[in-house]
Amino acid sequence: MSAKIQKFGRAATIRELLLDRPAGASDEELLASGTLTCTLKQLNSSLAAMRDTGQVQVSITKGKRIWLLTTTMHRLMRTPDARVEPTRAAVARVMRSAPTGSHNSTTVQHKDRDRAVIADQLAAFRRAGGKVEVLGNTPTRREMSRREINEASGSQRLAQATAQRGHP
Repeated sequence: MSAKIQKFGRAATIRELLLDRPAGASDEELLASGTLTCTLKQLNSSLAAMRDTGQVQVSITKGKRIWLLTTTMHRLMRTPDARVEPTRAAVARVMRSAPTGSHNSTTVQHKDRDRAVIADQLAAFRRAGGKVEVLGNTPTRREMSRREINEASGSQRLAQATAQRGHP
């Protein structure tokens, strides 16, 4: 939830209606207010999304769903210009480093450690007067075009089919 509340749209209208009703309101009462121009299905969809984002809460009394603003939303709407500071738990969650996977030899952490060790060994070798010969990339096989690959695989299939039939 952002520190600044949006002032437009269906959710903003619902928040304003619920702010005026501290005891909460049912779906039908919200629609009967005349401020909302939507169907009951659209209203329920908006209320469910607002519940999922922590803007409203629902309580069921006598078989009716009563929608209320959360205490956080009440506070934000009463002091719209006030900046909401993040909670200590939220800051700790953000500052905690996320694990990067398992501790197997294939993780980035292990590979970075190995790279650093090899770089140190190479630097020591060069400081001692050693020379590293850098070899080029010599292909062991000639590159084949797509057409040559298709023709080769086609002739192999033909040879296998001929061999299975017993023809020379």
